[in-house]
Amino acid sequence: MRLLPSLLLAVVLPAGAQVYKSIGPDGRPIFTDRPLPDAQSLVLPRPRHSVPAESGPAQQPGESGFLGSYDAFEIVAPADGDTIRDADGNVMVSLLLDPPLLAGHRLSVEVDGVAASGDLAGRTQMRLQGVHMGSHLLLARVFDDAGNVVAATSSVHFHLREPLPAGSLP
Repeated sequence: MRLLPSLLLAVVLPAGAQVYKSIGPDGRPIFTDRPLPDAQSLVLPRPRHSVPAESGPAQQPGESGFLGSYDAFEIVAPADGDTIRDADGNVMVSLLLDPPLLAGHRLSVEVDGVAASGDLAGRTQMRLQGVHMGSHLLLARVFDDAGNVVAATSSVHFHLREPLPAGSLP
C-alpha cells in the first residue's frame, strides 16, 4: 500500500489562499484549494522573508529558505519528517510558488544536493523516481538565467521506506 497522495491539485495559490485536505475513495490524501466533502482546512506557514548571505550556484542547501522576488516559495509535500513507503522509490513533491515562475527563471528540485533530472519547466507538482531507501534532504531553488540562486525553500527531511507487510501496524 502506498501512502503517497494520488492527486495533488495545483497549489500555486496567492498569498493567504486557503488549502484543504481530504481523503479520497482510495484512502489517499487529496490537497486542493476547494473544499471537498469532509475536507480539513490547513494552515500553511508563511515562509520567512530572509535574504541569503551568499547566492549563486555554489550555495549549499540550508535549513531556512529565502523568497527573493517571490511572495511564497515552499515545499508543501512531503512534509518535514514524513515517512513515505514506496518499493519503487517514488516520491510525490508539491511546491507552493507565488507568483508563478518569473521570465528568465528556472526551477530546480534537489534530493541530497543532487538536482532531479528532467526539465521541470516551472512545474510545481512532480514525481521523483528511483529515490533510494533511507533518509533524505529535499530542497527547491529558483535560478536566474545567469545561474544565480534567486529564491530557495526551507529544506525538508523525509524518510523513504519499504512498504509494510500486509496486516502489520505502522
